[in-house]
Amino acid sequence: MSDTFTAKVLKDLEDMENGFFHIANQHGKAILKVTPGGKLGSSVEPIQVITRVKIFGVEGFDEREIRRIVKEADGKEHIIGKWTGGEPEDSRAEITTTEDRMEANIVINPPKHGGKSLDESAIRTALDQSGIKFGIIEEIIKELALDPEYFVQYTIAEGTRPLSGGDGGIEMVFDTSDNPNLKENEKGQMDFREIGIIKSIPAGQILAKKIDPKPGKNGMNVYGDPIPFEPGKEMEWKLGSNVKLSDDKKSVIAMITGRPVMDRSGFIRVDEVVHLENVDFSTGNVDFPGTIIVEEKIADGFSLTTQGSLIIKKSVGKVFLKAKGDVVLSGGFMGRGGGTIQSDGEIYAKFVEQGKMISGKSVYIEEAAMHSEITAELDVVVSGGRGEIIGGDIIAGRSVTCNKLGAVVETKTTLTVGTPPDFIEELEKMRADINSRKEVLLKVEQTMNRMVEDASKRDLTQEEQNMLIKLKEVESKYKGLLNTSMTQFNSAVNSYEPTKDSFVLVEREIHPGVEINLGKGKYYKVGLNSIVGKSRISLGVDGNVHNERSQLKRR
Repeated sequence: MSDTFTAKVLKDLEDMENGFFHIANQHGKAILKVTPGGKLGSSVEPIQVITRVKIFGVEGFDEREIRRIVKEADGKEHIIGKWTGGEPEDSRAEITTTEDRMEANIVINPPKHGGKSLDESAIRTALDQSGIKFGIIEEIIKELALDPEYFVQYTIAEGTRPLSGGDGGIEMVFDTSDNPNLKENEKGQMDFREIGIIKSIPAGQILAKKIDPKPGKNGMNVYGDPIPFEPGKEMEWKLGSNVKLSDDKKSVIAMITGRPVMDRSGFIRVDEVVHLENVDFSTGNVDFPGTIIVEEKIADGFSLTTQGSLIIKKSVGKVFLKAKGDVVLSGGFMGRGGGTIQSDGEIYAKFVEQGKMISGKSVYIEEAAMHSEITAELDVVVSGGRGEIIGGDIIAGRSVTCNKLGAVVETKTTLTVGTPPDFIEELEKMRADINSRKEVLLKVEQTMNRMVEDASKRDLTQEEQNMLIKLKEVESKYKGLLNTSMTQFNSAVNSYEPTKDSFVLVEREIHPGVEINLGKGKYYKVGLNSIVGKSRISLGVDGNVHNERSQLKRR
């Protein structure tokens, strides 16, 4: 690296330096020395000097003479008056700490009658005498020694707070999501018969493993006293039926062959699975804690209730099904205005006609939902076959998806989906000086890196070593200034994670008679003509209802 380049960097830094002044008491005479600033730096203002002279109690000074000295800024000593206020008193530091001993603050009192200002060594001595040993902010020491602002409180040391240990957890060995594994067949249709949500495990199978809490990290106050961290909490097991703990209490093991479940409260259990040929007068109503599989029919008017899941191999009529888990119908549901299916999990069916479905998660229907009442906390998806919603009332907390919505005969079909947030908070603007300080710091670091690289190949001259020391001081100063700016910026920024918009997605056609409610006072009604093509109906950023359409290509 050439000496010319390094000299240029230092020259640029000198050009940006601000001017400064010093007033001293020499044998009762007030001596003023004004040093000019760089080409790009700010100059000393006369009012600054005059104010300081008055604070020091200098007598017999001439403001016009002071203004002349400030204007010339020749760096020489000038007698400006008499110092008769008393004996010189050196500047002194007052250091206090917060009640929690995590922060030390300093206030610099000005020197009197020409006393000495505090240099870095004096400030460090004051800190040491106050017992401050940890978290000292070097940039503040340098700043106070170079250009102190009197009677202003600065934070000069900060302790490190302890990092709490991470809480322990439980790792599930089986899939607890209960999300359907929907796959397309060779015709591009969803096969609702192969959804893979009913899982089975053998007795002796490990279901879950305990994860130990993670260690934390001790903190330290400004006096150098360690602060112990708060250890993480160990996760407690929640055991349901048909499971047990391993000998070391680290794992949960199935006691029977059955269906593994972790419910919403975190309890782990294994449901027994019961197979029934029919549900009718030969069985009566069924109330069973595990999973129920019905191979044939369920007679009208009968009910099945379970803490597990229901798997029905045939279509059902006016029946009453209630499950904590999922309800899976390989056939359809013809409720005839009286049947009800209720599930805390998902509901799957080939079709539903004049039935009522209530799901704590989502409802998936392959062929059609006709003249039915369907409520889902998340989604209603009618897709895979015909994918038609005709008549009835559909309520979904997040979305409704189908191929066709409504009927040619203008059957009244009502959909209600959730309303998105009213607004998203805008971010605060970035502080203007961050980029400029980054540029200066980058230039200094690049220069230092080149000098360090040169030092690995040869011995640096004394001049180069002095330059490197000065560059390190400049780097330290600008890192502190940049860190302060970034901290203020981060504190000012408020971010809000937007909630995903609710929507209605229709792949092929919407007929007249359809009404979509997207929140209070926000409706979408189809006019006299059908809407052909793909439609996505949602609230836009302007708060109005929008239909993003793409026309369907006809052969």
